[in-house]
Amino acid sequence: MINDAIARMSPLQRRALAVGLAVVALVLVLAVVLVPVWLLHHRYDEAITSLEDRLARYRRISAQAPEYRKALEQVRAKDSRRFFLKNTAANLAGAELLEMVRSAIESNGGRITTSQNQAPREEGRYKAVGVTFQFFATTPNLQRILYALETQQPYLVIDTLTLRPLNAFRGFRPVAGQEPELNVQMDVSALGFPAPDKPGDKGAGKAAEKAAAAGGEAVAVGVGANEPVARR
Repeated sequence: MINDAIARMSPLQRRALAVGLAVVALVLVLAVVLVPVWLLHHRYDEAITSLEDRLARYRRISAQAPEYRKALEQVRAKDSRRFFLKNTAANLAGAELLEMVRSAIESNGGRITTSQNQAPREEGRYKAVGVTFQFFATTPNLQRILYALETQQPYLVIDTLTLRPLNAFRGFRPVAGQEPELNVQMDVSALGFPAPDKPGDKGAGKAAEKAAAAGGEAVAVGVGANEPVARR
């Protein structure tokens, strides 16, 4: 059928058909050869552009290195470690905190009845160490104890504070000139750096370094004489 149709064409039409078929064949050959080459070059162009953008960002960041070093030195100069317990081992940090709270209570007129360490707990990158104290103190002495705890370094946090009067019956009147005592139960905690990792532990050795470099914040809450109740 196709041969009959071609046979009926004039010589000019057959010549035009041959030229058209040659052009189509040439276009197909060029498409087969050039399109993959173009796609490959386009991919390389995109990769080069992406790498150039990334390199430009790295150069901008590198140019800010002196400012970052200066800021880091300023942070180190502030010695943020003084706001945390010195010991990293849980038992030593607990003993350190226990002695600090004991000293604050006894040096301000409190009479300790019991003291107990709490189990350490994780607070993000840091370890929270807590102690529980039960003691007797008058209201003015309790105010001084709380102020002493509030102004401590490292920062201490009073988690709970329970006050019970010793003479709670109706009609009780304190002796003139004598302050009645309170039965006080208090939970105090402080933040410490995590203990250094044992040899062989993977990837955990940088925790203390990150905590030391970044510093942190601790909150001490108490009732001080003419002083802020909370400090951040």
